[in-house]
Amino acid sequence: MADVVALIDGFNLYHALDGRSHYGGGYPYHKYKWIDYSELARCFVPRSDRLVEVVLFTASPPWPGADGKRKRQAALIDANRDLGVLVVWGRFRPVDKVCTLEVPHARIVYPTYEEKRTDVAIAVGLVGRAYRKAYGKAVIISGDSDLIPAIQEAKTAHPNGAIISVVPIEHRGQALKNEVDLQIAMKAKHLAASRLPDPFTLRSGQVVHCPQSWKP
Repeated sequence: MADVVALIDGFNLYHALDGRSHYGGGYPYHKYKWIDYSELARCFVPRSDRLVEVVLFTASPPWPGADGKRKRQAALIDANRDLGVLVVWGRFRPVDKVCTLEVPHARIVYPTYEEKRTDVAIAVGLVGRAYRKAYGKAVIISGDSDLIPAIQEAKTAHPNGAIISVVPIEHRGQALKNEVDLQIAMKAKHLAASRLPDPFTLRSGQVVHCPQSWKP
């Protein structure tokens, strides 16, 4: 029996659920945004193993007009924290970006936001646990190739610790495939098995609801 830790790239997963399907179009995965991250991780853990830690890496959108997004995220985070998920926060940084148009020729500078720290936080979380030999298996729910150096370092620090890459639905993680012990493609059946109850009652007695736009 192996102790398993799950590290979840919240934005990598969210964008997979938020995007248009490559198969048949539409947005079939919106209904899975109301998700139990622990149950999702358990989909990739054999019954003979023990899931000992689930860590979600995410950030809160700070821009004007994002009140609805923050409210939906807060309800989801409250439910998952109540179930024992550890949340590690990154942040969004305001930046100016440039768009160059050919016809008509123009250079447009526009303000936007970039999410920062999440990749680094996942990397630090993985490598730190590897040096502490804190897992027998590490499940990384992300298809982000920026994690390759951290995976390589973790394998060096803890060669007996297996690393499993779970690629969010309809995404590709080909660059990660040769760096991990096993790669699994997330399927709709995994998401269907991982929806939170609606409504969800916290241990405090407070009740949180699935946002209307996330309902089936």
